[in-house]
Amino acid sequence: MRSLSVYAIIDRMKANIVRIGLGNTSGNTESPDVTRPGGPRGRDLKQTEAEHASLLFSLFKKHLVGTRALGAKTVESAMGAILGFFRWTGLPPWDWAPQDFADFIAHKVDESNIGLGRQATYITYLRSFQNFVLDSRGLSNDIHRKFGVQPQRFINDENAIPIKRKRHERKKAITPLSGEQCQQLIEQFDMEIRDAKLHGSKSYKPLQRDKVMVLLLLMTGVRVDELMHLRLQDFQPDLKRPEFGGYALMTVVLGKGRKSRVVRLYQPAIRDVMDWYLDDVRPQFLRATTPDPTLLFLSERGGPVCTEQVRRMLGRIAANAGITVRVTPHIMRHTYGTQMAAVIGAEALQRQLGHENLTTTLGTYYHQDPERVGQDVEQGITNLTNAINAMTEGLVDEDHD
Repeated sequence: MRSLSVYAIIDRMKANIVRIGLGNTSGNTESPDVTRPGGPRGRDLKQTEAEHASLLFSLFKKHLVGTRALGAKTVESAMGAILGFFRWTGLPPWDWAPQDFADFIAHKVDESNIGLGRQATYITYLRSFQNFVLDSRGLSNDIHRKFGVQPQRFINDENAIPIKRKRHERKKAITPLSGEQCQQLIEQFDMEIRDAKLHGSKSYKPLQRDKVMVLLLLMTGVRVDELMHLRLQDFQPDLKRPEFGGYALMTVVLGKGRKSRVVRLYQPAIRDVMDWYLDDVRPQFLRATTPDPTLLFLSERGGPVCTEQVRRMLGRIAANAGITVRVTPHIMRHTYGTQMAAVIGAEALQRQLGHENLTTTLGTYYHQDPERVGQDVEQGITNLTNAINAMTEGLVDEDHD
């Protein structure tokens, strides 16, 4: 029987929502995005599992809209929480266990530092979904009949207690990578790529793809979710900057609040990086079954790359490079913001990073004397460009296979 990765379920869910009339009040039938699993027990789902999970989510959304008469924003928040947990576990709802939820909340606290309020939101909406399934004998019996599993409570009195972080942990400053550490990271990629090619390792092409991911994180400061949703058509030229080729501007269509923004590239090296990646690397990941062939980054199976996979990859490469601090996609974003703060100015950086409020940008990345902000801009751009050029030197080498 054909199996489906979790990301494929979103297409079926959208079709289901349209079929039984569950679109939101604005008429938009788009549902929260579901990508590949990131949890420790994640797996590919059988087609019947995928279809039934999609049906459960659709029925629950109908319950929220019809029976409970919740507003569109509340329904969107509820489904976002439920699908976020589903995406992370990589398991159908009837296989969810208490430890899965405990691990999920711990992961959210560690990676995103979510507070008590956000944790309570996950608990409330997921418990509501849990009760919806368990309180319906028909739904529970149907699951047991089809899959031989009786749904269980995955939220209980023990794991429904939000994790309260110590004040010094919540306020702990994020330390950006130094230029030397960025160089170490890229050099580690180069070494592992050479070794993989020498030994004919299957990690050869994935390492090349991953290096481009990291370079884009450093060059743009985008969030990891935004990076994973980039598509080929999201890059545009700027006639005033022909040295960038077709990669002077990049449209980011995700971000918090699902708002789009245009990110400007400041390093002409992006042209060589992207031309090489699109010509020599990315075609190796395209499959006849690729759900979305326009995605910029594809997994070894031809589907989307999981954000958790990027986090693990970054941590591994950094450790192998001898970098003692923790390296995450958010650290890369912070590194970009710190490097560019005095180079492009506060308002431009706010637009680049997608911050809704300028105070967020100023409070996070501006620590120097305000009178000095904006000085030496040209020199700053030159320095950053030289650093990126050094990191990409030799990227397009003798490899053309």
